[in-house]
Amino acid sequence: METINTLLMDNWLLVAAHPMSFVLCALLFLGLGYLFSNHVYGKRNRISQSRLANARDELARLENVLADEREDFNYHRAEADALRIDIERLSAIISGEKPLDSDADQGAIHKQIAGNTQTNQLLSAHLFLREPEHCIEEAMKKASVINKLLFVIIYDPAHPTKSNLSYSLGHFLQYQTTRKLVDQSFVCVLVSVLDETAKALVPGEDALDNCRWVVLNEAGDVLRSESVYANADEGLIRTREVIEHIEVLDK
Repeated sequence: METINTLLMDNWLLVAAHPMSFVLCALLFLGLGYLFSNHVYGKRNRISQSRLANARDELARLENVLADEREDFNYHRAEADALRIDIERLSAIISGEKPLDSDADQGAIHKQIAGNTQTNQLLSAHLFLREPEHCIEEAMKKASVINKLLFVIIYDPAHPTKSNLSYSLGHFLQYQTTRKLVDQSFVCVLVSVLDETAKALVPGEDALDNCRWVVLNEAGDVLRSESVYANADEGLIRTREVIEHIEVLDK
Protein backbone atom coordinates (compact mmCIF):
# COMPACT_ATOMS: atom_id res chain seq x y z
CA MET A 1 0.00 0.00 0.00
CA GLU A 2 2.88 2.38 0.81
CA THR A 3 4.39 1.64 -2.61
CA ILE A 4 1.16 2.70 -4.32
CA ASN A 5 0.97 5.90 -2.24
CA THR A 6 4.59 6.78 -3.07
CA LEU A 7 3.97 6.11 -6.77
CA LEU A 8 0.91 8.38 -6.77
CA MET A 9 2.72 11.21 -4.93
CA ASP A 10 5.74 11.03 -7.23
CA ASN A 11 3.58 11.09 -10.35
CA TRP A 12 0.76 13.29 -9.13
CA LEU A 13 1.37 16.03 -11.69
CA LEU A 14 1.28 13.46 -14.49
CA VAL A 15 -1.93 11.94 -13.11
CA ALA A 16 -3.52 15.37 -12.72
CA ALA A 17 -2.58 16.29 -16.28
CA HIS A 18 -4.04 13.12 -17.80
CA PRO A 19 -6.69 11.75 -15.40
CA MET A 20 -8.62 9.75 -18.03
CA SER A 21 -5.50 7.92 -19.16
CA PHE A 22 -4.73 7.04 -15.55
CA VAL A 23 -8.27 5.79 -14.93
CA LEU A 24 -8.23 3.67 -18.11
CA CYS A 25 -4.87 2.14 -17.18
CA ALA A 26 -6.12 1.42 -13.67
CA LEU A 27 -9.26 -0.28 -14.98
CA LEU A 28 -7.23 -2.25 -17.52
CA PHE A 29 -4.83 -3.59 -14.92
CA LEU A 30 -7.71 -4.28 -12.55
CA GLY A 31 -9.46 -6.37 -15.21
CA LEU A 32 -6.26 -8.19 -16.12
CA GLY A 33 -5.59 -8.93 -12.47
CA TYR A 34 -9.10 -10.25 -11.99
CA LEU A 35 -8.88 -12.50 -15.08
CA PHE A 36 -5.48 -13.83 -14.02
CA SER A 37 -6.55 -14.60 -10.45
CA ASN A 38 -9.83 -16.14 -11.66
CA HIS A 39 -7.95 -18.38 -14.08
CA VAL A 40 -5.34 -19.53 -11.56
CA TYR A 41 -7.56 -19.95 -8.51
CA GLY A 42 -10.58 -21.09 -10.54
CA LYS A 43 -8.52 -23.94 -11.98
CA ARG A 44 -7.35 -24.89 -8.51
CA ASN A 45 -10.93 -24.82 -7.28
CA ARG A 46 -12.10 -27.07 -10.11
CA ILE A 47 -9.28 -29.52 -9.40
CA SER A 48 -10.20 -29.56 -5.70
CA GLN A 49 -13.87 -30.17 -6.50
CA SER A 50 -12.94 -33.01 -8.87
CA ARG A 51 -10.76 -34.62 -6.20
CA LEU A 52 -13.53 -34.24 -3.64
CA ALA A 53 -16.05 -35.90 -5.98
CA ASN A 54 -13.61 -38.78 -6.63
CA ALA A 55 -13.05 -39.17 -2.88
CA ARG A 56 -16.81 -39.34 -2.28
CA ASP A 57 -17.21 -41.98 -5.02
CA GLU A 58 -14.36 -43.99 -3.51
CA LEU A 59 -15.93 -43.70 -0.05
CA ALA A 60 -19.28 -44.94 -1.43
CA ARG A 61 -17.51 -47.87 -3.12
CA LEU A 62 -15.69 -48.79 0.09
CA GLU A 63 -18.94 -48.59 2.06
CA ASN A 64 -20.55 -51.01 -0.40
CA VAL A 65 -17.56 -53.34 -0.13
CA LEU A 66 -17.82 -53.19 3.67
CA ALA A 67 -21.55 -54.01 3.51
CA ASP A 68 -20.84 -56.99 1.23
CA GLU A 69 -18.09 -58.22 3.56
CA ARG A 70 -20.47 -58.00 6.51
CA GLU A 71 -23.06 -60.03 4.63
CA ASP A 72 -20.46 -62.66 3.77
CA PHE A 73 -19.35 -62.74 7.41
CA ASN A 74 -22.90 -63.20 8.68
CA TYR A 75 -23.55 -65.90 6.09
CA HIS A 76 -20.40 -67.88 6.93
CA ARG A 77 -21.00 -67.48 10.65
CA ALA A 78 -24.49 -68.94 10.19
CA GLU A 79 -23.03 -71.86 8.23
CA ALA A 80 -20.43 -72.44 10.95
CA ASP A 81 -23.14 -72.47 13.63
CA ALA A 82 -25.18 -74.95 11.58
CA LEU A 83 -22.15 -77.18 11.04
CA ARG A 84 -21.34 -77.13 14.76
CA ILE A 85 -24.88 -78.30 15.58
CA ASP A 86 -24.59 -81.10 12.99
CA ILE A 87 -21.30 -82.22 14.53
CA GLU A 88 -22.88 -82.25 17.98
CA ARG A 89 -25.68 -84.48 16.62
CA LEU A 90 -23.27 -86.98 15.06
CA SER A 91 -22.73 -88.94 18.27
CA ALA A 92 -26.49 -89.49 18.63
CA ILE A 93 -26.81 -90.57 14.99
CA ILE A 94 -23.85 -92.99 15.22
CA SER A 95 -25.24 -94.60 18.36
CA GLY A 96 -28.58 -95.12 16.64
CA GLU A 97 -30.50 -92.56 18.63
CA LYS A 98 -33.09 -90.33 16.94
CA PRO A 99 -31.86 -86.73 16.62
CA LEU A 100 -33.98 -84.11 18.30
CA ASP A 101 -36.78 -82.66 16.16
CA SER A 102 -37.05 -79.20 17.65
CA ASP A 103 -36.10 -76.23 15.49
CA ALA A 104 -33.35 -75.28 17.92
CA ASP A 105 -31.64 -78.66 17.48
CA GLN A 106 -31.95 -79.08 13.71
CA GLY A 107 -28.83 -79.22 11.58
CA ALA A 108 -27.48 -77.26 8.63
CA ILE A 109 -30.14 -77.98 6.02
CA HIS A 110 -33.06 -77.10 8.27
CA LYS A 111 -31.26 -74.10 9.72
CA GLN A 112 -30.44 -72.64 6.28
CA ILE A 113 -33.85 -73.25 4.73
CA ALA A 114 -36.18 -72.58 7.64
CA GLY A 115 -34.52 -71.61 10.88
CA ASN A 116 -31.87 -69.04 10.00
CA THR A 117 -33.01 -65.47 9.43
CA GLN A 118 -29.65 -64.53 7.98
CA THR A 119 -30.13 -66.77 4.96
CA ASN A 120 -33.90 -66.44 4.70
CA GLN A 121 -33.83 -62.73 3.92
CA LEU A 122 -33.14 -61.77 0.33
CA LEU A 123 -30.09 -59.74 1.23
CA SER A 124 -29.39 -58.99 -2.44
CA ALA A 125 -32.66 -57.14 -2.97
CA HIS A 126 -31.12 -53.94 -1.56
CA LEU A 127 -28.35 -54.05 -4.18
CA PHE A 128 -30.73 -52.59 -6.75
CA LEU A 129 -31.05 -48.81 -6.58
CA ARG A 130 -34.83 -49.17 -6.46
CA GLU A 131 -37.13 -51.97 -5.31
CA PRO A 132 -37.17 -54.73 -7.97
CA GLU A 133 -40.38 -56.14 -9.40
CA HIS A 134 -41.44 -59.65 -8.39
CA CYS A 135 -43.70 -60.51 -11.33
CA ILE A 136 -42.35 -60.81 -14.86
CA GLU A 137 -45.70 -60.04 -16.53
CA GLU A 138 -46.12 -56.81 -14.58
CA ALA A 139 -42.51 -55.88 -15.28
CA MET A 140 -43.08 -56.40 -19.03
CA LYS A 141 -45.98 -53.98 -18.97
CA LYS A 142 -43.87 -51.41 -17.19
CA ALA A 143 -40.93 -51.97 -19.57
CA SER A 144 -43.11 -51.50 -22.66
CA VAL A 145 -44.29 -48.12 -21.36
CA ILE A 146 -40.83 -46.74 -20.59
CA ASN A 147 -39.05 -48.64 -23.40
CA LYS A 148 -36.56 -50.57 -21.29
CA LEU A 149 -35.26 -54.14 -21.12
CA LEU A 150 -35.95 -56.59 -18.30
CA PHE A 151 -33.09 -57.55 -15.95
CA VAL A 152 -34.41 -60.79 -14.43
CA ILE A 153 -32.74 -62.68 -11.57
CA ILE A 154 -34.21 -66.15 -10.92
CA TYR A 155 -33.47 -68.15 -7.76
CA ASP A 156 -34.71 -71.29 -6.05
CA PRO A 157 -36.24 -70.53 -2.62
CA ALA A 158 -35.91 -74.21 -1.63
CA HIS A 159 -32.14 -74.18 -2.17
CA PRO A 160 -30.12 -73.98 1.10
CA THR A 161 -28.55 -70.67 0.01
CA LYS A 162 -31.39 -69.55 -2.28
CA SER A 163 -29.23 -70.33 -5.32
CA ASN A 164 -26.24 -68.50 -3.84
CA LEU A 165 -28.25 -65.34 -4.37
CA SER A 166 -26.65 -62.92 -1.92
CA TYR A 167 -23.09 -63.93 -2.72
CA SER A 168 -23.29 -64.10 -6.53
CA LEU A 169 -25.55 -61.12 -7.14
CA GLY A 170 -23.74 -59.12 -4.48
CA HIS A 171 -20.44 -59.50 -6.33
CA PHE A 172 -22.03 -59.04 -9.78
CA LEU A 173 -23.54 -55.69 -8.70
CA GLN A 174 -20.71 -54.66 -6.39
CA TYR A 175 -19.70 -51.57 -8.40
CA GLN A 176 -21.91 -48.53 -8.09
CA THR A 177 -21.36 -47.96 -11.83
CA THR A 178 -22.94 -51.33 -12.59
CA ARG A 179 -25.94 -50.57 -10.37
CA LYS A 180 -26.48 -47.21 -12.08
CA LEU A 181 -26.32 -48.79 -15.55
CA VAL A 182 -28.78 -51.48 -14.51
CA ASP A 183 -31.13 -48.90 -13.01
CA GLN A 184 -30.96 -46.64 -16.09
CA SER A 185 -31.35 -49.33 -18.77
CA PHE A 186 -33.51 -52.06 -17.24
CA VAL A 187 -36.62 -52.84 -15.28
CA CYS A 188 -35.27 -55.17 -12.57
CA VAL A 189 -37.09 -58.34 -11.56
CA LEU A 190 -36.16 -60.61 -8.64
CA VAL A 191 -38.33 -63.70 -8.95
CA SER A 192 -38.56 -67.25 -7.61
CA VAL A 193 -38.39 -70.24 -9.93
CA LEU A 194 -41.75 -71.28 -8.47
CA ASP A 195 -43.25 -68.64 -10.77
CA GLU A 196 -44.35 -70.43 -13.97
CA THR A 197 -43.06 -67.69 -16.28
CA ALA A 198 -39.68 -67.68 -14.54
CA LYS A 199 -39.51 -71.49 -14.57
CA ALA A 200 -39.92 -71.51 -18.35
CA LEU A 201 -36.81 -69.30 -18.65
CA VAL A 202 -34.56 -71.75 -16.80
CA PRO A 203 -32.95 -74.53 -18.93
CA GLY A 204 -33.73 -78.07 -17.82
CA GLU A 205 -30.09 -78.84 -17.08
CA ASP A 206 -29.75 -75.85 -14.71
CA ALA A 207 -30.38 -77.00 -11.12
CA LEU A 208 -30.12 -73.38 -9.93
CA ASP A 209 -27.26 -74.05 -7.57
CA ASN A 210 -26.39 -70.52 -8.67
CA CYS A 211 -28.99 -67.86 -9.45
CA ARG A 212 -29.72 -67.16 -13.12
CA TRP A 213 -29.58 -63.87 -15.02
CA VAL A 214 -31.97 -63.42 -17.94
CA VAL A 215 -32.35 -60.32 -20.14
CA LEU A 216 -35.70 -59.93 -21.91
CA ASN A 217 -37.07 -57.30 -24.26
CA GLU A 218 -40.57 -55.85 -23.89
CA ALA A 219 -41.99 -58.68 -26.01
CA GLY A 220 -40.53 -61.36 -23.72
CA ASP A 221 -37.77 -62.49 -26.12
CA VAL A 222 -34.64 -63.80 -24.39
CA LEU A 223 -31.62 -61.67 -25.28
CA ARG A 224 -29.19 -63.22 -22.79
CA SER A 225 -29.40 -66.06 -20.28
CA GLU A 226 -26.62 -67.32 -18.02
CA SER A 227 -25.71 -68.02 -14.41
CA VAL A 228 -24.82 -64.92 -12.43
CA TYR A 229 -21.05 -64.46 -12.49
CA ALA A 230 -19.84 -63.62 -8.96
CA ASN A 231 -17.28 -61.04 -10.06
CA ALA A 232 -17.57 -57.25 -9.99
CA ASP A 233 -15.47 -56.64 -13.12
CA GLU A 234 -17.36 -59.25 -15.12
CA GLY A 235 -20.66 -57.86 -13.88
CA LEU A 236 -19.82 -54.44 -15.28
CA ILE A 237 -18.43 -55.85 -18.54
CA ARG A 238 -21.44 -58.10 -19.21
CA THR A 239 -23.94 -55.40 -18.35
CA ARG A 240 -22.24 -53.01 -20.79
CA GLU A 241 -22.17 -55.71 -23.48
CA VAL A 242 -25.96 -56.08 -23.33
CA ILE A 243 -26.53 -52.33 -23.42
CA GLU A 244 -24.14 -51.79 -26.33
CA HIS A 245 -25.65 -54.69 -28.26
CA ILE A 246 -29.15 -53.23 -27.93
CA GLU A 247 -27.91 -49.77 -28.94
CA VAL A 248 -26.42 -51.26 -32.11
CA LEU A 249 -29.69 -53.05 -32.92
CA ASP A 250 -31.69 -49.82 -32.36
CA LYS A 251 -29.53 -48.01 -34.91
